[in-house]
Amino acid sequence: MPTIYDLLTGNDLRSIGKSNEVVQLVTSDPVLFDEVFDGIFHSDKVVRARCADAVEKVVVRFPKMIQKKKTIILKNLNKFEQKEVIWHIALMIGYLKLTPKELAKAFNSLYKWLNTSNSIIVKVACMQSLVTHAMKNKKLIKSVHDEIEKQMLTGAPAIKARGRHLLADFNKTL
Repeated sequence: MPTIYDLLTGNDLRSIGKSNEVVQLVTSDPVLFDEVFDGIFHSDKVVRARCADAVEKVVVRFPKMIQKKKTIILKNLNKFEQKEVIWHIALMIGYLKLTPKELAKAFNSLYKWLNTSNSIIVKVACMQSLVTHAMKNKKLIKSVHDEIEKQMLTGAPAIKARGRHLLADFNKTL
């Protein structure tokens, strides 16, 4: 019988492979969530990326599922190096309920990834999670707003477009 990881193997990081099938499996049997989440640390980079993709898709539908993994995510923020994993982790951070100390740690990583990554997708994902948390914590709005504007000055068209959308969201709340 094939394992979850067997469904997610492959050679192409640009492909999600059978991650949508894995999402269906996890949503019908939540016990599998732990196994798929653990795959984010798998030795195979394609499996890691596809597990991260599947976990994020599950979390979008069932945000409470990621809460039990909060400690593991926060503990490993400095260990994530693969961009295809980081952009999913960055988005998952937006779903986490964080204490002020945890939020500071998460923001530190989001800002680091935003300012050091060459991946537009990583940057956009970081911007999204920064805004998501800033909307819940009004003290963060100015610094996040300023960072989004900074990224838009020199960013790729996708960063500028996403930045305009995020700033519009900010303006609705102010």
